[in-house]
Amino acid sequence: MKRKLLVLLIPLFLTGCLEKEILDDVNIITVVGYDMEGADQMKGTVVIPVYTQDAPVESEIIESTSSTEVSKDILTHLQRKSSDPLVLGKISVVIYSEGVAEKGLTNLVDTLQRDASVGSRVYLTVGREDANSIMKAKFGNRGAAAYISNLIRHNIESRDVPKTNLHLFLYDLYSKDSDPFLPILKKGEGGKVEIDGLALFKGDKMISEISNEKLIFFKLIADKYTEGTYALKLPKKEQVAIKAIASDRKIEVNKKDPSKLTIKVKLSGFVQQYTGDMITPKIKHEMEKAFEKEIIKESKQMIEQFKELEIDPLGLQDLVQSHIRGFHKKEWKEIYPKLSVEIKPEVMITETGVIE
Repeated sequence: MKRKLLVLLIPLFLTGCLEKEILDDVNIITVVGYDMEGADQMKGTVVIPVYTQDAPVESEIIESTSSTEVSKDILTHLQRKSSDPLVLGKISVVIYSEGVAEKGLTNLVDTLQRDASVGSRVYLTVGREDANSIMKAKFGNRGAAAYISNLIRHNIESRDVPKTNLHLFLYDLYSKDSDPFLPILKKGEGGKVEIDGLALFKGDKMISEISNEKLIFFKLIADKYTEGTYALKLPKKEQVAIKAIASDRKIEVNKKDPSKLTIKVKLSGFVQQYTGDMITPKIKHEMEKAFEKEIIKESKQMIEQFKELEIDPLGLQDLVQSHIRGFHKKEWKEIYPKLSVEIKPEVMITETGVIE
């Protein structure tokens, strides 16, 4: 009986600790954007969905400029322009302009990680244009938050964008064993928002990027890959588009010589388009070998770029440390510039003659 009474009392104590807010009495922020305003000022922009019966979701946009980089202070300025209190609990997307990302994001993400109401799966992004401009794009009936979060989610789950969110960004930022990356957004044709590559960070500062065309190779060696299409030329100049449907990646560490790594990639897919005639077994074999050569070339070039930039978005240091007991960061700094990475791809085309 005492045990049952205790179980009943626990929810009562827990609910007493929560801050109660009536939805009609607050403005729920779903998207936040940050832009540089001159050399020492920053503009903050928030999107608040406005729901009306039997009508598409509309967006109320509030913006304010502050002389500080601390997002909490920028939000304080925004509160003064809102008819109701602004709350962060439903944020799904944060957009930092390139200027802000190049200056550093630590102070801006600090407020998000300290607010218990903000989920760790929030998507952080970099804006090709000002975040304010992207947030005013055309989003149809779904609104900015649903449109952008769905855009990123489906490109992570079934396309070329590697997995990323607030939790993963913070892990890479503070672990010191790897460097973060974030998807880049831009306004495309017709004012619609689209993904425009991947921003690479050294610590909390954006220093380079990977184009859309190269994303497939980054995801193949950095993440679990599912779908995506890549076009390449065969030895006789025919062009073929191969749609990947599944892949697997394994990194092997040479414990005797940690300056040598092997990345094994297995990929299966089918021919989506082909400019030649009939696809014979010989031509299919040529396609597989041509794609394997492309994976080796592009992956090696990418890793060399990372070494020159002194960044480690693949998390190779963390991997080596987990395999070799007593391996220290000082050793990695000596090894990384001369790191030798062998790429071993295995491409298998399972179907041919398919045209989308």
